Amino acid sequence: MSGGLFYFGNSLLNAHGRFLELVLKYTSIPITGYKPVEVFPYLETASAPEVPFPSNRANPVRTGFLFVASIAGLILIHRSIPLGRNFVVFLATLICAAAGVILFGSFNFDSAMYTRIWLRGEILVWILLPWISSLMFILILPSVVKGIVCALMLQLYVVVWSAIRLAFCLGTMHYTGILFLPLLWFCLGVLFDFVCLVFFYSFALDQSVRQVMGERKL
Repeated sequence: MSGGLFYFGNSLLNAHGRFLELVLKYTSIPITGYKPVEVFPYLETASAPEVPFPSNRANPVRTGFLFVASIAGLILIHRSIPLGRNFVVFLATLICAAAGVILFGSFNFDSAMYTRIWLRGEILVWILLPWISSLMFILILPSVVKGIVCALMLQLYVVVWSAIRLAFCLGTMHYTGILFLPLLWFCLGVLFDFVCLVFFYSFALDQSVRQVMGERKL
């Protein structure tokens, strides 16, 4: 699987781009054009949709309202869920850093650059994921066939959801600017792939326990 993903990486990126375009058009996110971006030297250039982002200081009232609302929401979560307080503080730090860049810096970021960074991280995950999933599923599930099926399902799942998550990020930044850029990249990027891996692992472990020990009696 890793060799196939490496060899057919260009075809996979093209399919990912077409599905991303479909999601953007279905959700009415405007695409003004396409820009070739280089992901890695051994791959051909991928086509990144150009989604317009508002300039950093185009609408300071809206940006300020979004900042205050997001920080207030994080404070509420911080007070309600003690177990996630450190994570919430980290997310608030990301938003404050982006707000500082908007307020004091001259940082310009477009959708093509974001897509390039996104694809660089995701294609590495796609190539390494078969090794991780095979160790987690094939060795845990009593049936080797079920383990292979779970590994293939996970691989397909992360590729499809990568395009959907990227479309969501581009759509969010189309309406809000780069205020939530680091938060979106951190939460919906590689971290989300890890969550998907844990979800499939818990499912495989549950199936293995049910088959070995039987159904739990109430």
